[in-house]
Amino acid sequence: MKKIYQIMLIVTLSLGLSSLIYSCADDDSNNEWDMSYVTLLPADYLTPIPTFALTHVEEEGIEGSLEFQFVAAVSKAAKQDVKAYFDFECDGFSEDNVEATSEFAIVKAGSRTSDTITISVRNWGDLEDVKTATNCTLKIRLKDIETTAEDVGSSVYYKEIVLGISKTAEKPKENKLLTNAKDWIFTFMEGVENSESNSVAGTGSSDVATNGVPFWLTVDLKTTKTVTGVHTRHWGATYAPTKVEIFTSSDGVKWITAGVYVTKGSTQTITFGERVKTRYLKYQMIDVPNRVDITRFYIYSYE
Repeated sequence: MKKIYQIMLIVTLSLGLSSLIYSCADDDSNNEWDMSYVTLLPADYLTPIPTFALTHVEEEGIEGSLEFQFVAAVSKAAKQDVKAYFDFECDGFSEDNVEATSEFAIVKAGSRTSDTITISVRNWGDLEDVKTATNCTLKIRLKDIETTAEDVGSSVYYKEIVLGISKTAEKPKENKLLTNAKDWIFTFMEGVENSESNSVAGTGSSDVATNGVPFWLTVDLKTTKTVTGVHTRHWGATYAPTKVEIFTSSDGVKWITAGVYVTKGSTQTITFGERVKTRYLKYQMIDVPNRVDITRFYIYSYE
């Protein structure tokens, strides 16, 4: 009889526990298997995330930029819109330098991904004092989500995207003799010999000359250079000018003098008192012998 009561008690307790378990299961209708989770993904998720390279050049600063696209994604399409907020964590530079096309991403109801968000960094001023090579990172982090859907939550995984940035050591500039005259555009004073075909512009083998008449030439370097001087060559010292004036211009029309220089010898190097950023140069002879010429015209550039 005692055993019968014990069996009845066990059955009663079992039924009560079963009811409690099913009741809890009914209350927690959104279990983890039914949930949709929000993540951040590269827009082109099939391509490895690149490392962004920056070049550091003395006086020019840091060259290069970062541009990257990503999306917010859900593991299962939701019945309501999901707004995903994100922020940035930067190592080596300020988050204020990061520009984004939006402050949040919206995954529309029934969709799996948001529209593409583009971020960019073009201001690297925070790294200019770092002269050595360095690596830093930019993290895009899922900060919060906003939705009326009860079955949507933040994922534990893929909540951030890490971008690597590599900066070279600062490259010091130096004076370089540029001899690529064929890449430049020369204009010679009317009346000089061999203006159309000469060794100065690289269009022939003849010199540019006059019988004792000081002449000028202009050169368009095609790009702005930091010019520190001029190098010329002549058939001999007796055919070379003894005084010249150099001019610079930003447009090839208005000229500013870079100085008057006393020169001598068949090879002449003129060094400016200071570096000049210019695209156009004018070389004007002042004092010349009875026969004067020029066979080469090169420049010194700080780069």
